[in-house]
Amino acid sequence: MTFEFRVLGPITAWRDGLAVRLNGRKTRSVLAALLLRSEHVVPVERLVAILWGESPPPTAVAQIQKCVSQLRGELGPELIIRSGNGYRLQLGEHRFDLRTFDRAVADARAALAQDRQLDALEAYCAGLAQWRGEPLADGTEELVRTESPALEERRIGVLMERIEAELALGRHGELVSELKALVGEQPLRERLRGQLMLALYRCGRVADALAVYQAGRTLIAEELGLEPGGELQRLHEAILVGGPGLDLPRKAPDEAPERVWSPIAAVVPAQLPPSIADFTGRADQVGRIRETLTTGDKESLALVALSGKGGVGKSTLAVQAARRVAEQFPDGQLYIRLRTADTRPLDPLVALKRFLRALGVGEEGIPDDLEECSELFRSRTASSRMLILLDDAVSEAQVRPLFPGSPGCVVLITSRPRLTGLESATHVDLDVFNAEESGALIERIAGRHRVVGDEATTAEIARLCGYLPLAVRIAAARLAQHSQGGITRFARRLADERRRLDVLVSGDLEVRATLATGYQELGPREREAFCLLGLIDAPDFASWLLAPLLRITIDEAEDLIEELVSTQLLDVIGCDVAGQTRYRYHNLVRLYARERAQAEYSQAQCREALARVLDGWLVLSTTAAQRITGERSQEWPAAARGTTERYDGFDRSDVDYIVEDPYLWFEAERPALASAVAMACSNGFGRIAWELADSTTDFLELRHLYDDWEASHRLALAAAEADGDTLGVGVMSLRLASLRCIRRDPEAGLELVDRATAVFEDLGVGALRSECMVIRAGALRALGRLGPALTEVTRAAELAQDSSSRLAQALAARELGTIRYEQGRWELSSAAFQEAVRLGRLAGNRREEALALRHWAVVLRHRGELQEAREKAETALAAFHELGDRPYEAFSGLTLGLSLLELRDPSARRFIEEGHAVLRDMNLEFGMGELFYVLASLELADGHIDRAVDRLAQSIRLLGAEPVHHVLLSAVELLCRALDAEDRAAGQVLRLELAELAACIGTPAPAHRLDSILALVARRVTGRNPVVTLSRVPVLQPLH
Repeated sequence: MTFEFRVLGPITAWRDGLAVRLNGRKTRSVLAALLLRSEHVVPVERLVAILWGESPPPTAVAQIQKCVSQLRGELGPELIIRSGNGYRLQLGEHRFDLRTFDRAVADARAALAQDRQLDALEAYCAGLAQWRGEPLADGTEELVRTESPALEERRIGVLMERIEAELALGRHGELVSELKALVGEQPLRERLRGQLMLALYRCGRVADALAVYQAGRTLIAEELGLEPGGELQRLHEAILVGGPGLDLPRKAPDEAPERVWSPIAAVVPAQLPPSIADFTGRADQVGRIRETLTTGDKESLALVALSGKGGVGKSTLAVQAARRVAEQFPDGQLYIRLRTADTRPLDPLVALKRFLRALGVGEEGIPDDLEECSELFRSRTASSRMLILLDDAVSEAQVRPLFPGSPGCVVLITSRPRLTGLESATHVDLDVFNAEESGALIERIAGRHRVVGDEATTAEIARLCGYLPLAVRIAAARLAQHSQGGITRFARRLADERRRLDVLVSGDLEVRATLATGYQELGPREREAFCLLGLIDAPDFASWLLAPLLRITIDEAEDLIEELVSTQLLDVIGCDVAGQTRYRYHNLVRLYARERAQAEYSQAQCREALARVLDGWLVLSTTAAQRITGERSQEWPAAARGTTERYDGFDRSDVDYIVEDPYLWFEAERPALASAVAMACSNGFGRIAWELADSTTDFLELRHLYDDWEASHRLALAAAEADGDTLGVGVMSLRLASLRCIRRDPEAGLELVDRATAVFEDLGVGALRSECMVIRAGALRALGRLGPALTEVTRAAELAQDSSSRLAQALAARELGTIRYEQGRWELSSAAFQEAVRLGRLAGNRREEALALRHWAVVLRHRGELQEAREKAETALAAFHELGDRPYEAFSGLTLGLSLLELRDPSARRFIEEGHAVLRDMNLEFGMGELFYVLASLELADGHIDRAVDRLAQSIRLLGAEPVHHVLLSAVELLCRALDAEDRAAGQVLRLELAELAACIGTPAPAHRLDSILALVARRVTGRNPVVTLSRVPVLQPLH
């Protein structure tokens, strides 16, 4: 049995060529610690420190023992030996990559001592080939912190020795690119900088060599406050004077020719770019790519296609993943970027020729025909195990000729578009970072000392970058150039949308340039769509929006949207409740799109396009509102607004399809509609703003979305006021007055409705004047002024009758029924609600009909007509359920539950408990007093007097804040009956208070009466709860 252990990269173990399972970071770290000190005892204390640092848990030793036990189970008991207070790993002749590395380096140095340069170079390359990434990459933080730097230092040192050997062999031309990259990664290593200077000098690039020195001198002075070391200074001086010691020594004419070192023969192609030291996140994607590339069936080509928008980090991830599996492809790695320097697609023939040269094919042997070249490439890679990375591909046709001819090879492709035409490819879609990954990258690049204490600002910078890895990297690099206190100033600059793309530039990294690459590949029509969509500030949108924007059909809009999606310039965020696919721009892409729109279109063209989109929203929203409310939206526009042109590019069938279910359409478009109102206001389209806000009113009321209602209508009202639009001011004031009354602010409601009334009187719009009077009557009723309220609603009904608006008549009838209910005039109230039901049904307004039904059921229950009350409540409940009005569905359930409770129907409990659950979860601003009253009724039905009294006290406290009405009186009467069962004297006192309250109906409740009632409850002394049955405590009887 032969084991192989690796620590120069992820920590792994192999037994006879098969991977050994090492479960958990701690187990891997214990194995690595033993390997690093193989054949020596590692104390338990050292293992504890490696796993937990200075803060080990009390169970640390036991956990170490568990890790060792797991390792022995996988590796066998003879490999790890307990010795004293520690463990020893007996490596023997098993393979260990660090030991292989050390032996190869020793061989190289021995060869150098004997002046065998080629042998030394081959040994150095063999040793460095053991490295597969960051050493101990998946070990504990403490292990990496204490051991990884020394290992990395050894690698860098050997790497520099290898470069010296290559320079001695005259390979300076091939070394320049590698040395530039290394100096970029390790700018303070003077030996590397000197090697680069020497390579450039020998290539005849003296000026470049001197520039490398000057850049290093400046950096060393800034970072360390020092001058370069003596050796680097002497090299600089020698380059200045052209010292002869810098040239390669010439061989004597009679000296035997040295064998030529061939990179093809000695070293397999290793073209992968270096992986970045600050690679962050993407663990899941790296794991999936590694698994696909290394666990295929070996009978077909393993192919991974990695796609994502520009700047998302596709190339970085691909290189990282490729380097982690590179060792499993002993015949080498090929890499090519499939775009030219000016971002045009690279001809696949050019790519193939470069690959063939890397495989040792001479120029004379490379065909000029694409098909022949591809055939030769497949022949040269047959029976090979190679990894090929095709970076930034444009299309399937570009990459297919570059596929190798062996199933032992693997191909990793990155592209912006998803290359769905590639057969059998594993597709990995790369998205932006999450907040945590973005913060981690900023900290790694900018330095923890710059972000500590400013975590909130750091998070805001990441958010402003849209978590796009390229943008986050640039921002972090910019932060690294600032002083410690500069993070706030930088965040402030980044917050300015007009300058954000200007700020996101660092060296040759630029977000704008990355986005421009995708934009330039679009056709003219797609560019127009891309630009004008940038004018839309909605959080997301459906494809129909592009139709009015570009004056095209819905089908054409969908085709253009899909094209933008395929180029990764537009994101799909899912399917909404109405069945529409929704899209959005990444915030930086939207800024770039808007930038291009302002550059390529006039202000007038942009304004016209935005007007069409807003008008399209209004057409659809008005249609949906009409289907929900019936006639309201058709009552007044023609008479009061005159003629306003509407976008007419929609086919009727398209409109019917889009708003097939108006409730679901409003639900899906609600955030976008709020944004549309704001866009209309900020761009000077005040008329569209208030009409759009008005079209949403009934849906917002139906869903009890009062904050949305308030925000959109306040914006639209301000816009109408600024424009001097009298009708807009009136309509918005009317709708806000209704909202203020719903939100228990009748004084503000009166102020707003009076303003609206004045407008509609001037315009002579009868139906809206009637609505104003109904709202005014409701506000007066809420203030306890039932007489004036009755007068107002009577006038409203007359005006509604004159206007022929059945909805206005229904509203007036329902408010009349409510006022009569408050007065205790059950018969008149019942008749009014019955009429409101009829009128609501005629108006086609199902919610108005359901509201009247529910109130009618309440009155019928008070009149003792329990079966009728039950039927009306059941009908209302079903209607509200279908409408999706959960609060009023719950209130209807409570009304039904009370009726069933009095009918001794056991299903009462279910309706009451379901209603309670809904109202509890929704935390409404109204109706809680009624809820507690109903719950108290149920508690009494169960014989729980104490709990019933507590519920009634809560109900009375809430209801007492309003004018005295019958729910409050019913709650006090129920409290009397509950107390009668155990304290008849207290019940008698409460009845006196009840009589006084009944005399105050319709007016504010006297505070001393409520205090007296609640004081009785507070002084109540309870013993063991008696069992009280429905026969002892009647739940509800008519009060009058």
